[in-house]
Formats: sequence, C-alpha cells, structure tokens
Amino acid sequence: MDEAFKVMDHTILSTFGQSVLLTLSDQSSLEARGIITKELVELGKYEAVQGEVTVLTVDSSIRLKRGDTVLANGQVYEVDRKLKDDGYLAKWNIYAH
Repeated sequence: MDEAFKVMDHTILSTFGQSVLLTLSDQSSLEARGIITKELVELGKYEAVQGEVTVLTVDSSIRLKRGDTVLANGQVYEVDRKLKDDGYLAKWNIYAH
C-alpha cells in the first residue's frame, strides 16, 4: 500500500506541479517539482483565526529549513515553516521575498 501512495504523490507532482529551484542554507541548489497555492490555515495563540498563506507542496524527502529560498515563475519566495507532512508530501509556508 505504501508504494501505491508514493506513485500517487509522484503523479500529483508531475501533473499539477511546476519546476521550482530550491536554494538551501548551505548554498546548494536543487531543482524539484512543487505546487504553489494559497490556503487558509489556523493562526494565533489558540488557532482561532484563519489567515491566507502561500504554500509550497513538495516531496517530503526534500528537507527544507527556514530561510531557504524557492524560485518559481521568476518569483523568489522564502521558506518560513513546515505546515504539514504526511510522509509523502510536505507543505511549507513560504512568502514572497
């Protein structure tokens, strides 16, 4: 069953994703497929408020950290924090740089 999810995630990224260039904190670069969307997430001390954030979805094997950068469609984004990771796909909060 695990293999089926890996194939499905690869299919999702190859179908809906776009080419993104990730520059990591050690100055190495990695080209990958990612999906950039706007999503509503819970914010605040008690997560009682929802706010819109820009989200990058990539394969969860890609290890990003705060401060890494993403180049997509001529726009540079900076990685803020991981929002979710299901073991196959990871969602990261990013913001325009």
